[in-house]
Amino acid sequence: MRRIAFVNEKGGTCKTTLCVSTAAWLAVERGLRVLVADLDTQGHAGKSLGLDVRGLTPTVRDVLLEPALPVAAASRPTAVPGLSVLPANKELATFPLDIAAAPDRADRLRERLDALPDGSFDAVLLDAPPSVSIVTENVLRAATEVVVPVALTYLALDGCAEILESLERLRRDVGRAPALRAIVPVLYRKTQLADEILARLRERFPDRVTRTVLGLSVKIDEAQSHGRTVFEYAPRSTGAVALAAIAREIWEGAPPA
Repeated sequence: MRRIAFVNEKGGTCKTTLCVSTAAWLAVERGLRVLVADLDTQGHAGKSLGLDVRGLTPTVRDVLLEPALPVAAASRPTAVPGLSVLPANKELATFPLDIAAAPDRADRLRERLDALPDGSFDAVLLDAPPSVSIVTENVLRAATEVVVPVALTYLALDGCAEILESLERLRRDVGRAPALRAIVPVLYRKTQLADEILARLRERFPDRVTRTVLGLSVKIDEAQSHGRTVFEYAPRSTGAVALAAIAREIWEGAPPA
């Protein structure tokens, strides 16, 4: 079972958009059983799949805190056949304090996913929070692969470098870290600066940057506001076409570095 984390320590990088759309593409186009695990207190992964996560229980927080509560007990089916979501909401904000004294506090998510019965899911996609925290560490320790969305702005390379440093630090500290599956350029606009940043990304990571670049798309935002994937809402839009191509590259691309 592949476990792919979508990680960026900065917000506003289309992390949730990529995670949810890739999961939906895998479920519909590949016929896979897919779980999206939302690890962000905003609960955007669940919201964009049509769930009202406010006051919802149990959630991923309960799964992480209660060893007897299986992932399946908190997972919800979505309108996309084959796609389930393990939701989050603002209650997850107390998790770092709740877990502070536990010796396995950084491995709770990995332990819960390891306990999934064989054949439960073909893939688990992890939507990480946009910050450095014990939740992010749980995500990185649970994942087998990492996808890094990078907004094509002035500080883009710095943000990407921070993720790679986190992976290297984890490799040093525990002897293992998820492999870098892909770097996805997002929020592209046809400007000289964006083109320069994209060129530098491809020069620095020639085998990891996706061929497909995600530009700005109103249809993606509209779809999320309706709790639907862009494939359901506007399947022929430029945003849907780009997200499908990115999902294919993530799933079928070169072996992760």
